[in-house]
Amino acid sequence: MVRDIIRLIRPKHWIKNLFVFPPLLFSFTFFDLPSVFKALVIFIAFCFTASAVYAFNDIFDRHRDRMHPEKKHRPVAAGRISVRQALVTGIFLALGGISVALTAGPAAAGIVAAYLALHLLYGLFLKNQILIDVMVIAAGFLLRVGAGAAALGVDLSQWMLMSTFFLSLFLGFGKRRKELLVTHAETSHRAVFKDYSLEFLDHLILISASLTIIAYSLYVVTSLEGGGFFITIPFVVFGIFRYLLLIYRRNMGDDPADMVFSDTAMIIDILLWGATLCVLLGLSLVSGGSG
Repeated sequence: MVRDIIRLIRPKHWIKNLFVFPPLLFSFTFFDLPSVFKALVIFIAFCFTASAVYAFNDIFDRHRDRMHPEKKHRPVAAGRISVRQALVTGIFLALGGISVALTAGPAAAGIVAAYLALHLLYGLFLKNQILIDVMVIAAGFLLRVGAGAAALGVDLSQWMLMSTFFLSLFLGFGKRRKELLVTHAETSHRAVFKDYSLEFLDHLILISASLTIIAYSLYVVTSLEGGGFFITIPFVVFGIFRYLLLIYRRNMGDDPADMVFSDTAMIIDILLWGATLCVLLGLSLVSGGSG
């Protein structure tokens, strides 16, 4: 039962909630302990809330998941966890997430609640609307960034939001492509796959990849001008290109979290990007820079 509950709430996907931390880093408040605490609070709140969404979605999708070659093994679809148990778990986590977020302020808690409401609509209806399904997922990442900024009371760079949005679209369309390959559109357990095609998704993936690189480059060159942050651009470009390689040559893409943890080159690239970014932020803080 414990193992199935853990599988239900998908803790490995909590890596996505790291998107609450960019406002902490780029507002140069990462040495301020109260700010760090608030960012951690929002991170925990999103871990609770996102896991609640996973539990609710497994309830909504249990019949369709039973027809999927991989998702049929999910605890609710397989019958190892009852609908009632999953519902209680989801409600507990949702209330816990909003309650935790309240300690960081009502604005941040309101954004967490909006994330929950949006993804409930996604699970019930929006996931079957072509393009809107992936855009809702991208909006979820924007809400993470927004909640982090609201908790700290800092302004958000428009370029940061655009970079997050385009990156989320890139990952989302890559995931859709893999799902379409696993289950052909004609026999898919999701109606939206009858509208997608591999050719269409390939165009969307390449467009969103290009926009991600452009938005991030403009962000570090304009908003972070003077701190040498442009030297992080090659790491982002390599990460995007490596992800494309994994999608098209390694037939991956169904789970971005799995791809990050399973590909050595991707792990090294992310660590180097993070280390370089932290050094530059530290140097900018010491020299009196601001982002």
